[in-house]
Amino acid sequence: MMMLMLVWMVGCSTNEPPPLATKTEAPVADVIGVAEGVKHPPIPADSPAWRHDPGGFVPDFNFYGERSWDDVRMRVAGHISVIERDRARLVASDGRFDEAARIYSDLAKTLTAMIPAEGGASVAIPSLARDAAQRDAEIMKGLVTGTVPTSDRGLAGIRSHFLSHRRAGTLTPEVAKELRASLASLAEQVGVPAIDGFEDFDDRHALRIRLWELYLDGVDPIQTNETWGYFDGQARAVGIARLDAEIASAGGLKAPKLLAPRVEFTVQGAGGMPTGDTLIDVAGQPGPKAIGKLAKLGLDDAGHRQWVEDTVYVLNSKLGENPGGVLSIVHTRTSHLDQMGHGSRYYNIKQLRNEAVRVLAQAGHPRVALQVLQMNYPLHHQDWECPNREGILVAIDGRISAQAGLKNAMSRLTEARRLTDAFLAKVDSVPK
Repeated sequence: MMMLMLVWMVGCSTNEPPPLATKTEAPVADVIGVAEGVKHPPIPADSPAWRHDPGGFVPDFNFYGERSWDDVRMRVAGHISVIERDRARLVASDGRFDEAARIYSDLAKTLTAMIPAEGGASVAIPSLARDAAQRDAEIMKGLVTGTVPTSDRGLAGIRSHFLSHRRAGTLTPEVAKELRASLASLAEQVGVPAIDGFEDFDDRHALRIRLWELYLDGVDPIQTNETWGYFDGQARAVGIARLDAEIASAGGLKAPKLLAPRVEFTVQGAGGMPTGDTLIDVAGQPGPKAIGKLAKLGLDDAGHRQWVEDTVYVLNSKLGENPGGVLSIVHTRTSHLDQMGHGSRYYNIKQLRNEAVRVLAQAGHPRVALQVLQMNYPLHHQDWECPNREGILVAIDGRISAQAGLKNAMSRLTEARRLTDAFLAKVDSVPK
């Protein structure tokens, strides 16, 4: 059972149909499961669990790598928070604050209904997301009425004072200097823990809670401007720098020049382990790095690492001279991996695709990123082991479409919410 739980937990990181028959390179009994207190349990090259395609929802929470349905709902609550927040910011960035307020308020109501009576992350994460949605609903209402509510807590408090002064027309250079000083002080006091800083499965959920706290404290309620990839210390620093520049500019001060993070393909990004929820390692949803270590084609394999290094070199060359050419390289390289035939090749395939999506989007090539994202379809086999897999992919599609200025961005986000609700309804239909 522990082996199956490990396979199920990481299985949603795969994206190609497994072969009809594969050679098992590690006996099931020799593989450590997630309940053994191991930071990175080994992932075998093959497993019987990877040969079955359920074709959709499976009424077993272990199948989704969690220990209860409440924990599965917790992960879906995270998806809903990301989707609805993007919908709210899409209209808020257009000045429709009253509509954004309604979306945030509805999100808070949805999340309230998803909070169980007891539990760790299953209570904490939807609660944190609910509180932030309520906070931002009130801010949106204040931007309409002229009186923005303020708080003295964290980055969100500094942002609320900034928005309040800007709306009231009282953001003098002196006020802007005070706000920037508070922002600089807070940035020095509070840091983001290492997103791979967990010891085991349970510790990883505790880290997940802390990351949600930090993300929601600093998230912009009006603009969708998260960096692509993981929410980590660098992502938070970029968010703080943006807020600092916005305060300075609005307050009549010389805005500091924003240093854009270097955008390039990396060996770890192209050849490491993907997470189950692609919103985390592609679109900035707070969450820890993947758990588990590949027994085959990991970066500790010298030959495979050299292949990844060569791939990264080619991708970076193409990114600079012809971004559209990245698509063909990803297709060729993932096809090469797929031909190897062993089950865990899917993690390698998905990691390379995810890297291409986040690098292309961050580099300002969203339309090419959308083409890479489409390589994940059709869903099959291990895709079903990830809670709300299709909703996740469509949510990312919506985020990228908004970045590209496509007219269908809102409809894609709305479709992502519909798919997420449909998955949640199936969870709720399981007999207790």
